[in-house]
Amino acid sequence: MNLIKPAATIHPRTEHADRDSAHPLPLGIIVYDNVLKADELLNLCAIDMAALGFRLGGIVQSNRHRQGRRKCDMYLKDLLSGEEILISADRGNEARGCRLDPAAFVRIGVWGDRALAEGVDLLILNKFGKEEAQGRGLRPLIAAALVAGTPVLIGVPRTNVDDFFAFISDAVRPLPFDRRAIATWCQNAIRAQTRRE
Repeated sequence: MNLIKPAATIHPRTEHADRDSAHPLPLGIIVYDNVLKADELLNLCAIDMAALGFRLGGIVQSNRHRQGRRKCDMYLKDLLSGEEILISADRGNEARGCRLDPAAFVRIGVWGDRALAEGVDLLILNKFGKEEAQGRGLRPLIAAALVAGTPVLIGVPRTNVDDFFAFISDAVRPLPFDRRAIATWCQNAIRAQTRRE
């Protein structure tokens, strides 16, 4: 897998050149090519942060293989409540096109809003996906978290990097694809926010 070095800051088309460099956005991104490995890494990071006693919000995805199926079942988990829902529709092995169940996504925005309202320490989002790239999806939640100063950790497919930075409009340093490095960033971001409150 191609790793992104932490020193290689990606500079988007910024609209916030006057941002105080001492207080950067509390935003950590994981740019990835392999979605299954990215989902696994974000799940492990959530486990690590919960084990340290931090209160988490947001969603992580797990992918489970079933015997006789070429494609795995996809589940989303709400990190605040622990609730989990199936988001992939079982359309058989020969089905093509989108397998996601639109009805399953109704709860996701509610989960995120509740997490921010309850003041979680860290918001983890599994993906800045096609919906977000097209101006929909979890964009309002990401924006609300950053305005509130809540640290956000999010996975960004390499194909959506340009759209992500067009939305964020700020220079953000991608994190290495490494469990320990991401855990360190999360702890530092949470503590920095605590000091500013």
